[in-house]
Amino acid sequence: MTEHRTVTLAVEPFADTSLLSFPSLSSIGGFSHCITTRPWNMAVHRGPDSDQAVDRRRRICRKLGLPFENLTAADQIHSAHVLRVLPTDRGRGREGRDTAIHFTDGLVCDLPGVPVIQFSADCPIIIVVEPRRRILGTAHASWRGTIARIALELIRQLVREFAVQPDELIAAVGPCAGATEYEVGDEVFRIALAQLADAERHFPVHGGKRCFDLRSANVAQLIQAGVRPDRISVADESTMSDPRFFSHRRDGESTGRFAIIAGIREA
Repeated sequence: MTEHRTVTLAVEPFADTSLLSFPSLSSIGGFSHCITTRPWNMAVHRGPDSDQAVDRRRRICRKLGLPFENLTAADQIHSAHVLRVLPTDRGRGREGRDTAIHFTDGLVCDLPGVPVIQFSADCPIIIVVEPRRRILGTAHASWRGTIARIALELIRQLVREFAVQPDELIAAVGPCAGATEYEVGDEVFRIALAQLADAERHFPVHGGKRCFDLRSANVAQLIQAGVRPDRISVADESTMSDPRFFSHRRDGESTGRFAIIAGIREA
């Protein structure tokens, strides 16, 4: 079977920033998405110009043809919890984490006109779309979430809630720390060995330091869940070496967050 594709993201200038996108997702009718870049910090709780984050979310939703008032977020606690977005969840987290869907790092949604937003500063954000029925899922795959198999859980919830066929899904793994950049200690590796059957191949040693290849680990889970490798796109961009992205590991705790916004447009 054909391997997954490593891709360079498409770039579109927007105001004083740029928006990035996956060509494979942009070709899906009725679906919109983008990945934000610096200098636009999309977090309201930390980082530069955080007071402008809500207005930036509103402007991007307008650009994508998605209603800001329905923008919905998870509070991202580094878990493997994935929940369905219910009609009563519309708009939760659009202006801050205090109203986001609690205790979750992944969302699945079949509601037109209800975009979702997820944030990162080194962790991959996974996007999965069922193009025929226009169902989507997203997940924030931190090292904790990855070891707890959040990508596998994302697909499981799409099957459970909507009876999707995994081999019909189109998946994308967003920009994150590179395979030989995300250094971890022996404790993390030990936990991974206890949880992941093929853990060793996702922990390369580079310059005498053990690293966690978050990309390969999450791709492996998507494939294990039944997603076809040739329908998985992985962003080539590294958040730690590409200055367009906020990076917690490079810049420290006070850095901002870039975001992925995705949704099904209303007919």
